[in-house]
This record gives sequence, structure tokens and C-alpha cells, in this order.
Amino acid sequence: MNFGMEFYQQLKRLWKMKNEFLRHTLSTISYRFKKAVHNQKMEFGDFNVGKESRTPNEIINHMYQVLSATRIFIEEERYSKEQPERVDMKFEIERFNTELKNLDSILMKKELDINYAKRLIQGPFSDILTHIGQISMLSRLNGNPIMGEDFSSASITTGIE
Repeated sequence: MNFGMEFYQQLKRLWKMKNEFLRHTLSTISYRFKKAVHNQKMEFGDFNVGKESRTPNEIINHMYQVLSATRIFIEEERYSKEQPERVDMKFEIERFNTELKNLDSILMKKELDINYAKRLIQGPFSDILTHIGQISMLSRLNGNPIMGEDFSSASITTGIE
């Protein structure tokens, strides 16, 4: 009987770790995003390299839409195709950071199974990390390169404050 209860407790801890990993991924997204937009002038939001590329504002707006749709899907099990209004860079940044907090809060409360977690990592979370890289590249092209660092040793803690 003891072995069964012990096994159950281990499974329960592993189950919770799944969301911890997702939440840590969100914290990593937050860290990298803040680094990419730190000390940017508001004009950077409209920087365009041409050839139908997105501006930083458009990229952040899309990232917000992806996070918002992910949150709605987890909460309501429906896909939202709503396109958010485009706003200035300061508000886009604030709105994205708020949505990160909202999603983190949901992941604290609602446990997801491993297959669901895999879909979040390979889909919206990877998409957002890719776009953060685009913002960083645009920042360099705009004359404001982001200082490099070893992200594997960055002080990133699970949970968004």
C-alpha cells in the first residue's frame, strides 16, 4: 500500500513539473523579450527594412495575438482568430508583458498533459522566440545591437512577476 501511495505522489510531482517547464519557458520568453526591447526608442516600433517585412510593432502585435489565442485556447478550448488593434510600441510591449503574466497565472492553476505541453512548445512558444530573434536582428540593423550573453547561465526563475 505504501509503495502505491509513494508512486502516486511521484507521478503527481512529475505532472506538476510539466507546467513548471512551460512556465519556465514563458519566463525565458519574458527575459529575452525584455532584453530585445530594452532602451529602444519608440520610433524603433516603425523601423522597416522594406520588401514587405514586418515592423517591430507589427511583430510584437502578432506575438501578443499568438499568446492571447493560446490563453483563450487553454481556458475555453476554442481558437480565437481575433486580430488585436495595432497600437504604439510602448503599449504593444506592455500588452505583451501583461499577456505573459496572464498565461503564466493560468499555467499555475490548470495542469496540462504532456501532449498538450509539447504542442505549446513546438507551436506558439517557438513562434514567439523566433519573433524575439527578429526584433533583436532589427535592433542591430537599426544601429542598436543587443549585448550578447550566455542565456544558459542567465538568472531566469520560473514565474512571471
